Amino acid sequence: MITKVMVCFDGSDHAVSALLNAADLAQKYQAALDVATVMHIDMNAIAVGGSAVMIPIHEEEAKANAEAILENAAKLVQEAGYAAPSVHVLRGTPAEAILEHAKLTNADMIVAGRRGYGTLRGMLVGSVSQKLIAHATCPVLIT
Repeated sequence: MITKVMVCFDGSDHAVSALLNAADLAQKYQAALDVATVMHIDMNAIAVGGSAVMIPIHEEEAKANAEAILENAAKLVQEAGYAAPSVHVLRGTPAEAILEHAKLTNADMIVAGRRGYGTLRGMLVGSVSQKLIAHATCPVLIT
């Protein structure tokens, strides 16, 4: 039984499709809709002795951007006629942060958009959706 649908949202066209599909599924199953975005923090390295120390820069700006992305997601969901979702700003690398959040919140399904990388780049870099499929403990829908 599906009681919570989690969707990954970064504001891209693929993410909008995933968001609306997730909202539709949540409504059909009368499940909670949980929208998450992963905050992108730029890092700057400073050499200290024999090693480099990574220092986050523009963290407040990154958080504000993430909150704006989630505000847009909630607006899109409500404009499409669905109930307001719960929203979460996550930290870390995207796939790991999403998987951890899904596990902590007992998500029954993860919905994510595809990026459409070419075959070579997808094989070399991998993608968040590939990592979600490989490591999630619940079903994953890629739209």
